[in-house]
Amino acid sequence: MKKYLNKTPEGTRDLLFEECVARRAVEERLSALFLSYGYNQVVTPSVEYYQVFSRSSSGLHQEDMYKLTDASGRLIVLRPDSTLPIARVVSGRLKEAPLPIRLFYCQNIFRRHMRMSGHADECEQCGVELIGAGGLRADLEILTLAMRALDAAGVPGFKLEIGHAGFYNALCDLLHTDEEVRMDINELIEKKNYAALGDLLDTLPDSEAAAALRRLPRLFGGPEILDEAEKLCASPRAQESLAYLRKICSAVHEMGLSDSVTVDLGLVHRNNYYTGLVFRGYIPGSGATVLSGGRYDRLLGEFGEPHPATGFGIEVDELYKALLDSPGAPAVRVPDVLIFGAEGYELAALEAIGALTRTGLVCENFTGSTREEALRYAVRRGIPRVRCLSAAGWEELSPAQEVQA
Repeated sequence: MKKYLNKTPEGTRDLLFEECVARRAVEERLSALFLSYGYNQVVTPSVEYYQVFSRSSSGLHQEDMYKLTDASGRLIVLRPDSTLPIARVVSGRLKEAPLPIRLFYCQNIFRRHMRMSGHADECEQCGVELIGAGGLRADLEILTLAMRALDAAGVPGFKLEIGHAGFYNALCDLLHTDEEVRMDINELIEKKNYAALGDLLDTLPDSEAAAALRRLPRLFGGPEILDEAEKLCASPRAQESLAYLRKICSAVHEMGLSDSVTVDLGLVHRNNYYTGLVFRGYIPGSGATVLSGGRYDRLLGEFGEPHPATGFGIEVDELYKALLDSPGAPAVRVPDVLIFGAEGYELAALEAIGALTRTGLVCENFTGSTREEALRYAVRRGIPRVRCLSAAGWEELSPAQEVQA
């Protein structure tokens, strides 16, 4: 029974010292940015009813979720996604709120992954949701905020890929296949498993849409990719999606951010609720997607309150790991002063700590018995000052000099 006493469950890990400092720094920077753009924070429960995520639009399989039962025997899950619970909140408690509604969150999600996949089952996400605003202006706000969020996190050299769910959906609609096959195509394109994608498309009748889907994962590059895509499918819906992407690319160019943004028409999210502009963000040194988002105009309707919506989520864990490896990474702060109260002066020393911390100093209370022990401890910890209180009053010492003497 003691086999797992000192272990964490698979897919989880402990965070220590510098990791906690770096993660908190990312949270604070992102939260400050979102607040400055008029977004208000929400926190949803760590557990939700299974029904919130069981819809096909979630892109989640039931085996992806950590499942429990509540006191009444109803099936609940650890939150595997933040957008769906926020859709529930907006359609419930915020039903009468004036539109648009700008919300942000910083909370953990829980999702099962295969062993050795390299993905954590528990990770923290920060993100924003802009509810009740459609069109180009809203999409540009979210896209700009996504880029500024990656910049604010303190990890330079980010890259953003943009695509359009409408183009992919138009191709899939022309296949006239069932939902299961469509989900398989979605998953293979997302994983960039081109060989398996080709095998699957071989089982379908030859068509313009099938040929375009074979080419889709390779439609990656600058705005000129849109010229090639226009020739692949004459569907009005597909053409409309490409025209919209041209507007986005033009705006990105005007902002001087073209070097950071690439068009990827093979950008397919596992979450099936996306309907328009979609995008993903990457940073140097990480093979993971650190930011993911897009427009989802039909999702709120599934919860009873149809509104256009867009947003994105950021993988905080990937950002803080990169931040730790960067110059000037946040570090654990060593106390400015060690306080020691001799016998009979312990409470007075603790009261002095309270006064000193109010001035901005970091103070540590020494729990040992003698002045000499306090000095040796301060040297080991790298604490530059020791203040001792005894019958003779306060004495301030330099531990390195005192121990050498």
